[in-house]
Amino acid sequence: MFKNYLKIAFRNLRKNKIYSIINILGLSLGITASLLIVIFVLDELSYDNFHPDAELIHRADMSGLLNGNEFNLAMTPAPMRSALEQEVPAVESAIRVGAFRTMPIQYEELTFTEPITLVSDPEFFDFFGFELIQGDPKTALQGPNKIVLTESNAKKYFGEEDPIGKILLRGSNQTATEVTGIAADPPYNSHLDFDMVLSGESWDYLESTQWTSNNLYTYFKIFPESDVAEVDQALAGFIDKYFGPEIQKFMGINMDQFREQGNRVGFHTMPMLDIHLKSQLQEELLPPGNIQYLYIFGAISIFIILIACINFMNLATAKSANRAKEVGVRKSIGAGKIPLIGQFLAESLLYSILSGLVAIVFILLALEPFNAISGKELSIWMFLDPGIILLFFGFLIVVGLLAGSYPAFYLTSFSPILVLKGKIRSGAKRSAFRNGLVVFQFFISICLIISSMVVYKQLNYMQDKNLGFDKENVINLLHIRSLGNQMESFKQEVLANSGFVSASFANALPPEIDWSSVYRIEGMDQDILFAVNWVDEDHLKAMGYEMVHGRFFSKDFPSDTSAVIINERAFKQIGWTELDGTQKISGFFDGESNENKTVIGVVKDFNFDDLKMQIRPLIMGMREDYFSEMAIRMAPGEFEERISFLESVWKKYSNGAAFEYSFVDSNFENLLRAEQKMGNIILTFTVLAIGIACLGLFGLAAFTTEQRAKEISIRKALGANLAQLVTLLSKDFTVLVLIAFAFAGPLAYYVMETYWLQNFAFRTSIDLLLVLGAGILAVVIAWLTVSYQSFKTAASNPVDYLKNE
Repeated sequence: MFKNYLKIAFRNLRKNKIYSIINILGLSLGITASLLIVIFVLDELSYDNFHPDAELIHRADMSGLLNGNEFNLAMTPAPMRSALEQEVPAVESAIRVGAFRTMPIQYEELTFTEPITLVSDPEFFDFFGFELIQGDPKTALQGPNKIVLTESNAKKYFGEEDPIGKILLRGSNQTATEVTGIAADPPYNSHLDFDMVLSGESWDYLESTQWTSNNLYTYFKIFPESDVAEVDQALAGFIDKYFGPEIQKFMGINMDQFREQGNRVGFHTMPMLDIHLKSQLQEELLPPGNIQYLYIFGAISIFIILIACINFMNLATAKSANRAKEVGVRKSIGAGKIPLIGQFLAESLLYSILSGLVAIVFILLALEPFNAISGKELSIWMFLDPGIILLFFGFLIVVGLLAGSYPAFYLTSFSPILVLKGKIRSGAKRSAFRNGLVVFQFFISICLIISSMVVYKQLNYMQDKNLGFDKENVINLLHIRSLGNQMESFKQEVLANSGFVSASFANALPPEIDWSSVYRIEGMDQDILFAVNWVDEDHLKAMGYEMVHGRFFSKDFPSDTSAVIINERAFKQIGWTELDGTQKISGFFDGESNENKTVIGVVKDFNFDDLKMQIRPLIMGMREDYFSEMAIRMAPGEFEERISFLESVWKKYSNGAAFEYSFVDSNFENLLRAEQKMGNIILTFTVLAIGIACLGLFGLAAFTTEQRAKEISIRKALGANLAQLVTLLSKDFTVLVLIAFAFAGPLAYYVMETYWLQNFAFRTSIDLLLVLGAGILAVVIAWLTVSYQSFKTAASNPVDYLKNE
């Protein structure tokens, strides 16, 4: 019986070539898009699963509110590890991980800058699942100045030589560091990435006992039978036990008074498997993903395959008159309803399987472009996983049954008497159902169009936003400490070139100003959490900041080393209305004495952080020992020549250190990568969804115009012109798209405004013109889709259709 089903299915497929091509193409595009999204989602969900006992590993985090300024940190203090291991029975072990970015490394004549160097306790390779290829995991990170390289880094420095025991010169001070191990390159689906791992004893901070300084990621593993809630309870106790005494010491108030001022602080736990998708914390090592995007992409995947299935249903019911007589004859000679349903489902499964084969070809062609769009490293070998293969064929069966279910039950419900008498015509009684499906298709398509437009409008808004300073033509030069005591000489030689307007030293430049500390306003019982930026006297000119009160630092005032400058946000939060030169601020947890420092100026607010965040209070001071970067403003012109000149001067003064730089405007653009990827993915699948919907609309228009061919011929014979006939044939589909827009417009506006744009502190608005533009675009697309068939039928010779009447 099944063989007979397939034989008839193939016969119908060959007989209706256009119908078959439209169905197979539509389904294959839908399957391709859905599978790519499914693989993307599975890849995102796979992060950190490679660690043994990954479900038992958690990380301690910190959050709080200080004078209305909220902070949420992925980092905790150095003594957290010992407290967890010694005082919390549920904790089996704990480990601390620090991170250095852009570490300069030198080996003989080779100089490189490594993007991420981790520093950790000796148990790093026992605690995590990173593979150590050479070296002893128990001793590789024991002792000061020991380092483990990744396999690719080892080849970069040493080629085929054995790297164990070799000495690298690390950092701006060129500290001799011994290579004690080689690790496999970390998996791409890890929230922890590294080029090298440095022993914890190489960094004095790991010996700190201070609970109010947070510079380490603290991970802990609980016993299998334990509950992480026990750890949360213990962490809450750490606040009063350890954090409170330091608040009393530095700020002169106890924790009760601290809380009475409206402040709060707390330690929390986060499962390691949640970090990549659910963390929205500051100071993450790598930009995390976003679980909301997976929900969005999952919904798009479902909608796209639904659109493809709707095409199949629509075309099948539109052709119902052609198959109705077949059903009537079969029923009249004794065929039961179940075998007939089986026949139609078999045809649908055949279309689905053929579409799946075509989809495999599409996936092979689309995988590399999709990786470029999404920033992934998906491989075709992922599709050879037994689970994925099973999922693929299960997916095809579900799609086949879903696409063929309605046509099967609808066509087999015809009464054979009515069919053979010719009273079932062209599926007319089901036109309302088909119209509803078309409306649903374009409802989804218009929602995606509006979403894509909003995403790109927000990205353009953030890219074009006035940051409060001139970010163009500013070089961020790293590793300034490599210059030693020749920093000023290097600066002056650079400025002697007319291509450079100004230069300034700093501890960090926007958007990487992430150092925070608490300061107290003199005469007020008020403490404020400030972002801290250490700069020199030339920073205002180099960065293009603007002063709104007072003045900037100047070499004409030697006392400026004991002065500070704040931004407008801090000025307003303090409650000052004018700057009189007597206001003072004292610092706490930054290693300074509590000496009051005079506020000599207020700088106009500028963005120095992620554009998703509001501008925070900022304080600027002068501390040469903290300088590690340099802002160099170039005059417009030949950038390549100036970069070459800058590199030549650098080599003269830097004692062989790597020349590493970036542009400030590019650094801000890098912050938008996640949103750019999301926008690209949504746009890609929006185009696919519209294309699939238009395929179905094209096929439906072909059948509709064929059904109305005699009507059109009569109208043409009676004098109707081409424009009138095309309008007549197109208006029904236009009405359906307008109905879809009436529902999609308000819903898409509400969802994007309420749920997506709220993630941004600085956001665009969704105006009526954008929503109407999406509706007009959908109508134009639909009209162009059906216009070919409309023109073809309207331009035909009436004699061809009326000669037999």
